[in-house]
Amino acid sequence: MRLYLVRHGIAEDHHPISDAQRALTPKGRARMAEQARGLGKMRFRPDIILTSPLRRALETATIIGGELGIKVEQLPELGQGPFMPADVLAALHPYEGLKEIALVGHQPGLGELAAFMLTGSASGCDIEFKKGAVACLEQLSGDMQDRYALIWSMPPKALRSL
Repeated sequence: MRLYLVRHGIAEDHHPISDAQRALTPKGRARMAEQARGLGKMRFRPDIILTSPLRRALETATIIGGELGIKVEQLPELGQGPFMPADVLAALHPYEGLKEIALVGHQPGLGELAAFMLTGSASGCDIEFKKGAVACLEQLSGDMQDRYALIWSMPPKALRSL
């Protein structure tokens, strides 16, 4: 299975609204649309986009899904804190028949998930996702099916330039 990890776009400040209700800014929405077009040029075509239920992540997933014609569903395990990478991967079991899945979430959770997938420990390495960044990881075969390899990683600026 191939997993794409996507951090949400630029969002409103924390004040005066709750963290869960923070929306993408107009600039964040415009940039995510550009980045979605860049992903399309890279032949980014996951079977489904699973997203954190927090507003900024849901808006990010909706922009990408709308631009590329991909179905979006919420996955509560991608919400913020306490973030458990093993729980996220376990929540993917109903989707095991799919070849490619995009996960839209937050930092530091996405970095911890990537570290867990690559090393077996959420603190195994430091991986930072800028807002709107995307990384592609592929599940290893054989005895290493609980591990993934990093195929590529794209910062948001590079995606917008495609």
